[in-house]
Amino acid sequence: MAVVKEDVYPKRILEYMEGYLVSKTLFAACELGVFDLLQDSQRPLATAEVAQALDSSEDGMDRLLSACAGMELLTAQPTTDGQVLYSNTEMSSMFLTKSSPRSLYHSIDYNSNTMYLCWHYLTNAVREGKNQYERAFGVSSKDLFDAMYRWVLHL
Repeated sequence: MAVVKEDVYPKRILEYMEGYLVSKTLFAACELGVFDLLQDSQRPLATAEVAQALDSSEDGMDRLLSACAGMELLTAQPTTDGQVLYSNTEMSSMFLTKSSPRSLYHSIDYNSNTMYLCWHYLTNAVREGKNQYERAFGVSSKDLFDAMYRWVLHL
């Protein structure tokens, strides 16, 4: 067994603990349509433009865009008047826009709206030794398919 020094910073544990922040940021940006809007705009956009186009708060959008830039999903170009203009990275244009033939958008949407919800109840599943579909989706596992795809009916 390895001995852990008390002065060692638990970087790996903190990365595991906070890993959901990265995925939820990606999920929110995709769900709101950030990457599609920036792709369709054909030019970098300021936070206010993105927020208005996506019917979102400017403060919340500013935080989301900044986080996406930090994750290297967006490029951020400061302007002389203090604004920041955002555009997709090549990776985001290729994998995070609905129009791309290599899009992962629907897989990301599935992970956000289905898998993430299931994993929320992992502790209960371990304690009880059974699936948690009823907690996650409000229906029994026998009706899981209908529950997982009920959101399609609202499109």
